[in-house]
Amino acid sequence: MKSHELFAELASENRIAILKALEKEPFKFTQLTSIIDSTSPETSRQLNRLYKIGLIVKDDKGCYSLTPLGKLVVSSLSNLETIAKRSDFFLHHDTSPIPPHLLKEIDSLKEVEVIEGVFVLVNRMTEIFEEIHEFAWYLSDDFPRFFIPMVEKKLDEGVSFRVIYPLHFAEKLLMEVPKKILNATEILTLDEVKIIINVSEQFGLLALPGLDGKIDRDHVLIGSDEIFIDWCKCVFEYYWRTARLY
Repeated sequence: MKSHELFAELASENRIAILKALEKEPFKFTQLTSIIDSTSPETSRQLNRLYKIGLIVKDDKGCYSLTPLGKLVVSSLSNLETIAKRSDFFLHHDTSPIPPHLLKEIDSLKEVEVIEGVFVLVNRMTEIFEEIHEFAWYLSDDFPRFFIPMVEKKLDEGVSFRVIYPLHFAEKLLMEVPKKILNATEILTLDEVKIIINVSEQFGLLALPGLDGKIDRDHVLIGSDEIFIDWCKCVFEYYWRTARLY
């Protein structure tokens, strides 16, 4: 099977709806007709296409179910749907700084919100910052100095901080940030940082380079669902393992 042949069979809302329904459990013809809200001839046509390409099978009781290939294809749909849903964002941003194995889990971004504008982002981050009680990890090429009082407050509350900065920026930061913060923060460096990851137990944030190669702070993805938070943690930990002490 050629990839374009598979994509052609997925280019139908009804066929995708059938596959997703069968992912949960086997169904008979009349049930699938009801699920996709279609006529019997149309349902039959869609099922025949899925059958011929090897994505579904029919047993002797008349129940349709996914083949092993069908299960694999359905498991990949979520990534494609997330890419399609966020196509405007991905069209203008470079995803190469995302570790390859985590790029394959891009469906973790399906519930995120796009924040546009630095001013809006700062206000949102200020609100969220107040809700952090356990940890805060930052992979970035910059540090907003106006957050210093809030960081000091959170350190007093027992929040643990980890940061990764470019080496040249870390050298400058050490001269500007209070010793209280530096002494209580785990700091590692990289030669270059092309991605921003902010993550805590409350939220995750992702910023990627725009088409000019610079990190775009005017269009940022942020989310509070557990899946996205875990994904952001994995991205941070990937870079944490490759970073070094200043």
